Amino acid sequence: MPLAELLLHIESFLEASAGKSKETRGTYQRALREFSVFFAREKHFLFRQEDVERYKQYLAEEKLLQDVSISTYLTALRRLCSYLVDCNILQANPALAIRGGRRPASHKRTFLSMDDIEMLFASIDTSTVSGKRDAAIIRMMLGCACSELEITRVDIGDLHRRGDAWMLYVQGKGRSVKDEAVPVPERTVAAIRDYLGERNDQSEAGDPMFVSNSNRSRGARMTIRGLREAVAGRLKDSGVKRGRDRKLTPFSLRHTAGILLAEAGVSPEELMRRMRIEWRPTAMIYFRQVGKIRSRERADKLGLMTIEYGTNTDL
Repeated sequence: MPLAELLLHIESFLEASAGKSKETRGTYQRALREFSVFFAREKHFLFRQEDVERYKQYLAEEKLLQDVSISTYLTALRRLCSYLVDCNILQANPALAIRGGRRPASHKRTFLSMDDIEMLFASIDTSTVSGKRDAAIIRMMLGCACSELEITRVDIGDLHRRGDAWMLYVQGKGRSVKDEAVPVPERTVAAIRDYLGERNDQSEAGDPMFVSNSNRSRGARMTIRGLREAVAGRLKDSGVKRGRDRKLTPFSLRHTAGILLAEAGVSPEELMRRMRIEWRPTAMIYFRQVGKIRSRERADKLGLMTIEYGTNTDL
């Protein structure tokens, strides 16, 4: 296949991926740009398994990519080849049998203990708009296992009551629509309502749930950077970091949520659903942490998350 033809196929593949999120399409584009460079240099890439193996070796030894990045690049190539098979350009997908880089067996970030969580909430002054907002955000991270991206995309109208339960519809990474329903604990709903009631604006269902309070972008939808800075500031001011500046980050709250779910006794499938995880080995990382937070041994109820044990129970 000439390089010019490959570039046309890549362009067509990207156009066919219009239903994917902007972030996913951008990842495909960057990864396949690197593949086209390798393809042009090799001149003998015949879309065989051994050719894909050479590309993987090139990514590791010449580009010096980490295992997770190699997996991402190979996933993009795998998707392209699958598209070419569907278009009857290739007879088989040569990248299917080539595994990516080894996935990490544990998270690089640490988690919060129950004492840390109590200290964190106690340190937030919820008499202010910023305090009410940040308390609601932290509860969503811990109780709904929401990511920073998901929270910044949430609108006021995405929170619904369904029967006896509250549900939040989120748009996760790689998604183009809000198609994931997440259970929301009553205490988290109360925190969100408390914040929205304090905003003193004419908010409607389509408006962002969380907005910036900075002078520069007051009232605008919070960015991931702004949310991350707000939560990081709360972690620092609460005193829970204790020398863990690099390991205890805003992501640690979602990581803590995963361990809380595992300790509560949910199945791997339920944890994957609750955390919007598609790869089972990633979910199993949380089950290897069971017993470290010991959340079920605490007599006090923080109302962090809703777990179903026949009836709804707040953990």
